Amino acid sequence: FIPAILSNNFKVFTSYEIYIVFISFSLLASSTYILNDIKDIEQDRIHPEKKYRPLASGSLNVKVASAYSFVLLTMSFLVIYAVNYDLVVLYFVYLIITIFYSSNFKYIKYLDFLSITILFGIRILIGANSATVELTISFVLFLLFTLTLISIGKKLSILNNNKVSEDSKVKKHLIKSYSDTELHKLCILSSFFSLVIFSFWNFQNTNIYSFEFLISALSIIILYYFNKSFIKASLYSKTENFVEWIIASRNIITIVFLSLLTLIIIY
Repeated sequence: FIPAILSNNFKVFTSYEIYIVFISFSLLASSTYILNDIKDIEQDRIHPEKKYRPLASGSLNVKVASAYSFVLLTMSFLVIYAVNYDLVVLYFVYLIITIFYSSNFKYIKYLDFLSITILFGIRILIGANSATVELTISFVLFLLFTLTLISIGKKLSILNNNKVSEDSKVKKHLIKSYSDTELHKLCILSSFFSLVIFSFWNFQNTNIYSFEFLISALSIIILYYFNKSFIKASLYSKTENFVEWIIASRNIITIVFLSLLTLIIIY
């Protein structure tokens, strides 16, 4: 929904297609998450939080989960084929990258976080296509650096989490491939570029004496605070589950809401 909101294309919400795409992609994402949990079942059993997941805890049978994943995957492709055939390729690319990520990419330096960035980027492309919105270069670059920051932050959070056993394959990979300092610097670098691009994007067509300039300046300050808070939380192992961190950080929810509001006012 983000491309539609940022482009003020609210008419798209009166059509059923964007909601059908949302549901069909949710089926696809759910299917891949199940596949990932099946692949990581042994690793999840020694994780302080993931060990309570249905597969890791043993409350859900692997065969049942595999069948359920296949059903969700099939339904997803059937629905999107019927509603928007052009998105089938993006769905397929998302599926392939996810499979490779679960099997190999998450254990390869740099590909471990860049794969996540690409997967989230594909979600935005799907949203833009279903909302018939043309993405600008500035938005795409800002998005990629912001998503990269979030992806690296999750890895930094795992690396610094003493509750995660070093017997975990992911933790072993992170210890072997990165230092705490390297991931921290990568976070700062991603944050810097996201801020620079976001500033350029905001100010390129804004009159310095206009109300829009004030709103733009405010949105940049908000983004800076968000990035700073996220990096700090990652250092203290609080952002491995990004959604939980957002929910727990009420001030961050306010920041995200204000950021979207300011962008809507501007554009």
